[in-house]
Amino acid sequence: METRTEGPPSPARVAALEKIPTAARRMGVSISQAYREIKAGRIGPLVKLGERASAVPAESVDAWIAARIAEAKREGAR
Repeated sequence: METRTEGPPSPARVAALEKIPTAARRMGVSISQAYREIKAGRIGPLVKLGERASAVPAESVDAWIAARIAEAKREGAR
C-alpha cells in the first residue's frame, strides 16, 4: 500500500481567481484603476462569476506586481 505524503497543492499549481477589489488592494491601486488595467490588457482576462460579479486570475495580478517591482529596480539602477 502506497502512502501519499504530499500536502495540499502549492499555490503555483492551483489556478485562483481574485475579485477586483481584492486585486486592487494587492496592487495598491483604486478599483477604477484596476478596471483600467484590465481594459488596457495589462491584467486579466476578466472572468464573469455571475451577473454582477467578476474576477481576474491571481497569476495575472502577481505578474503585474512583479512587473512594477522590476520596473522600479530598473529605474533605481539608472
